[in-house]
Amino acid sequence: MHDQVNEQAAITATLRGDPHAFAWLVQQYKHMVHTICFRTLKNTEEAEEATQDSFVKAYQHLDRFKGTSRFSTWLYSIAYRTAISQLRKHGTPTIPIEQVMAGGPISTSAHGLEQSDRRAALNKALDRLPPEDAALISLFYLDELSIEEIVTVTGSSASNVKVKLHRLRKRLLELLQNELKEEAWTLIES
Repeated sequence: MHDQVNEQAAITATLRGDPHAFAWLVQQYKHMVHTICFRTLKNTEEAEEATQDSFVKAYQHLDRFKGTSRFSTWLYSIAYRTAISQLRKHGTPTIPIEQVMAGGPISTSAHGLEQSDRRAALNKALDRLPPEDAALISLFYLDELSIEEIVTVTGSSASNVKVKLHRLRKRLLELLQNELKEEAWTLIES
């Protein structure tokens, strides 16, 4: 509740012309906005550009935020659409298969994957998904948006989001299992 009060105060102050208030909003959401842009664009420089563009658009259109959804949902919608627009403008990036295959194996311990190793495996799997799919997974699992909020962000129907998430979970599981099988085989051969 306290963050919502601070958030609403920052929005009100920004609309009154206080640039420091908007800087507070940027600080609160810059990581997730960048994550959405990066998962979509798969390029650090383009993600940084899309992140900046998203915040500029949010600032320019802040008076259009009506408060019917959470501010984060509104902002993530801007970020998602900005990244998708940039992706379509520049074309889908291609990653050479050599680069994908060159990503070394993920280390394991006797007790299974450590937290950092699990995150590395997840990031590798997410990188292999199509950009829009990786962004959708990030919204649902990393930012923990509800289906309704994802509908607002993406403009897709609730049933479409549910079906995509179901298929993506299966695909992500396959990718993670393949990654772990490759690692297990590497350990056996050593």
